[in-house]
Amino acid sequence: MRIRNLDTFYWIATLRSFRAAALKLNLSQPAVSARIQMLEQDLGTTVFLRGVRNAGLTPSGRRLLPMARRYMALEQDILEAFSGQTNVKQSIRLGASETIVATWLPDFLSQLSDTRQGLSFDLMVDSTDSLRNALVSREIDLAFLMGPVAEASITNRDLCSFDMIFAATPALAAKPRKWSVEELAAQPVLTFANNTKPSRLLRELLAPHARPTLDMSTSSSLGALIRLAVAGFGICAIPAAVIREELADGRLVVLPTDVDLPPIAFTASHVTGSPVSDLMAGVTREANAFLEDRMFRQTYGDTAAG
Repeated sequence: MRIRNLDTFYWIATLRSFRAAALKLNLSQPAVSARIQMLEQDLGTTVFLRGVRNAGLTPSGRRLLPMARRYMALEQDILEAFSGQTNVKQSIRLGASETIVATWLPDFLSQLSDTRQGLSFDLMVDSTDSLRNALVSREIDLAFLMGPVAEASITNRDLCSFDMIFAATPALAAKPRKWSVEELAAQPVLTFANNTKPSRLLRELLAPHARPTLDMSTSSSLGALIRLAVAGFGICAIPAAVIREELADGRLVVLPTDVDLPPIAFTASHVTGSPVSDLMAGVTREANAFLEDRMFRQTYGDTAAG
């Protein structure tokens, strides 16, 4: 029995889709189907139900799955034990919020490429909701997102947090005194996508003071929010870390106010008990160490890493 066929079985059963497994393994669907046919021939039994959606398992398939899972875990143990000398390449499907990508992720991945030379990343940059769904459905292995993810199957570890500020162009921000909550609520406000925690909290904070209603524009693209703010479209409520350049060159300035925005917290989240969970935990520990070594608070002007 060829080990690669057992590997293919594991991913089909885990992702519940021949198509998703083909994408994961960089194979065509006919190649994936051929591997399963070979596996079933070797075992003398069928492992997937025919004509059933979501790659349903037969009784033999359900019996085989925990064995395949143990094999996959053993394979990871072997690769980890020889990580300094193996020529085997591993790819992690990493999902990250744009805030993380815009601040420290490129530096971290660059450092990680030196310490784990056989490791590469397939990076997905998206909103927290999309990343959460992709993680739960096993489309990604690890997510740096606004967490934690409230699922029993997911392990969460504190990663970092970012202080939120109000900022605007110098022309829009010009006032002889601090901005009140009523004055903030009277302006067009730019912030994270509507279904995110920062957006909901901001609406709860400002909406009761808006007359007649709060004018809040949201986006999952930080780049779009920053460009709109620099163009004078409105006040942005955004992490200070992502507009360091705009604040430094004066295109945006911080609005003085006694209105406190809660920081946004991020976690490193991965599937509990998967064959790659130990590897994901190791990458998470290295991310924590990276943030601590770089003195995250002083470097980015945010609260300390978790």
